[in-house]
Amino acid sequence: MKKPISLFFIIYFFVYALTSCSALRADELTKKPELNCEAFVSEKICNMTDAEREIHFLELLKKILEDTLDEKKKGLDI
Repeated sequence: MKKPISLFFIIYFFVYALTSCSALRADELTKKPELNCEAFVSEKICNMTDAEREIHFLELLKKILEDTLDEKKKGLDI
């Protein structure tokens, strides 16, 4: 008599555990994380338009390349 009751509660607990986990996952999937631009880059860059941002990064790349070329010309190992 004890075995069927114990088996029932074990199965009941197993099903409950499965359904409660999937319910929690469904809530997590509907929430989208909010990413704040200022957390990753400076506020100045975040407030730029796409064209301004592109010019900014091209100027930065140009400066890096010029510095590298100057060091190569001096014979420094980079």
